[in-house]
Amino acid sequence: MTLHETCNLKTPAGWMRVEALADALTSVTFTPQPERVSEPGSPLLREAVRQLQAYFDGALSAFSLPLAWTQVEGFRKEILQMVAGIPYGELATYGGLAERAGKPGAARAVGSAVGSNPWLIVVPCHRVIGSDCRLHGFSALDGLEMKTWLLRHEGHQIIAGKVNPPRS
Repeated sequence: MTLHETCNLKTPAGWMRVEALADALTSVTFTPQPERVSEPGSPLLREAVRQLQAYFDGALSAFSLPLAWTQVEGFRKEILQMVAGIPYGELATYGGLAERAGKPGAARAVGSAVGSNPWLIVVPCHRVIGSDCRLHGFSALDGLEMKTWLLRHEGHQIIAGKVNPPRS
């Protein structure tokens, strides 16, 4: 029997819920304040919490956590793995990711794949912006406000919904 566990943690950006199944994270999401706060029980969840807290403290720029990649497939997996490689403080565009995937013109499909990211922050989908440098959607709780918060946390200046100037 595999063990499914969850925990909640309060961050400067809001409450987060971390879920794992066996030895891999299945979900990292923003959530409304939970009625019951659950502490991390397993070494994996304790490490996930430690790394997330270090990210929010400005002491961590790259995560090293096992993710349940078997829960995503095909184009979606290809795109999310590319997004996982976007370094801290840098940006990518939906169109640029589509081109790298060999599907120029598939920016909307990239947006759909990015929007289904189960590992917010760990797979940094907030670092994907429009080719016009505008913030286009974010599936997390509080949407574009959260995306703006995360990008500012990483040192980007956001003016009127646009990264200004883009750093990469």
